[in-house]
Amino acid sequence: MSAWLEASFNYQIGQFNLQVDFTMEREIGVLFGPSGAGKSLTLRLMAGLESPVRGSMLLGNRKLVAIPGGRTLRPRERRIALVFQHLALFPHLTALENVAYGLTGKNRYRQAEDWLDRVHLQQLAKHYPAQLSGGQKQRVALARALVTEPDLLLLDEPFSTLEGPLRRSLRRELKRLHRETQTPLLYVTHHIEDVCSLGDRIFFIKDGCLTGSIPVDDLWNSSSQAGAWPALGWGNLLHGRIKQKEGSTWFLWQQGELELAPSLRAEGRASIFIPPHQVKLLYPDIPVDPQLSTNIIEGRVVEKLSLGSNISLFVEAAELQWQVEFPHRSYKDIDVSEGAKVRLAVRPESITILDAHS
Repeated sequence: MSAWLEASFNYQIGQFNLQVDFTMEREIGVLFGPSGAGKSLTLRLMAGLESPVRGSMLLGNRKLVAIPGGRTLRPRERRIALVFQHLALFPHLTALENVAYGLTGKNRYRQAEDWLDRVHLQQLAKHYPAQLSGGQKQRVALARALVTEPDLLLLDEPFSTLEGPLRRSLRRELKRLHRETQTPLLYVTHHIEDVCSLGDRIFFIKDGCLTGSIPVDDLWNSSSQAGAWPALGWGNLLHGRIKQKEGSTWFLWQQGELELAPSLRAEGRASIFIPPHQVKLLYPDIPVDPQLSTNIIEGRVVEKLSLGSNISLFVEAAELQWQVEFPHRSYKDIDVSEGAKVRLAVRPESITILDAHS
């Protein structure tokens, strides 16, 4: 039996070449990788907003793409919904009118009302986007995408501007909607908590190449840790133990230690993950932020890469190789050339605890 989704694309833009080939069931897939890896471009190809040099795509046994030589369906024929990072709500339409926009027929507003009820926004049907909070706008965008009963829902970092309890609440909402509708989702993120709490399967993408996939439940076990993260080649994954000392919680490994968020009270063996964009560089002549002062590590830049609008550094420090990412415009007054000595810092709240054993 074939998978629900089978997609293969080759796309060239300038010097960047995207090659992806994967299958997915009626599940929540997470497309995970660094900035500039090709995540958003993959979604645009699937939705029909870009055309590949070569490509094929089957969705629920319907052939959507066959290049070269075959018929390729237009975006509106594909039964694929796409929620962008910026949501793209119509500012001149109410929440109800936004949800009903893609529907036809005399019952379209009744269907839209039902979906606003499903996302708990029935009382805000007459509100315009400017009158809604960030979380409410997210729910309107999800309702608008799902009201047409698509065969696939693509989400391009829709929660990227949200943090904390609101982001967690919307992840739970999205999982509930997936259970109720059985609509398969492919979700783009570089946020590790999205991967852990939302996905069924993670697809690794780096430098325009989809390098593999594993079930999310297998991501942190000892056998997959050895293969999954090196295959991705992104992020800072450390193995060690958690210890309580002097009234604080610390993560210790052979050559270093990091203070963790005060809310954590676990102890014992654990792994931690730190996204590259959460590793900060310290200016030599500026006082250190108190939130960073306990987690300072000295190292040396071994490689510097320019990735579109971002800079990526590989820094040897505490017998580990750290990855640091930041926009081109940042850290203009710090020497980040290869061989330069730098100081790194990490906020305790930026550290995600994984696989804690006790």
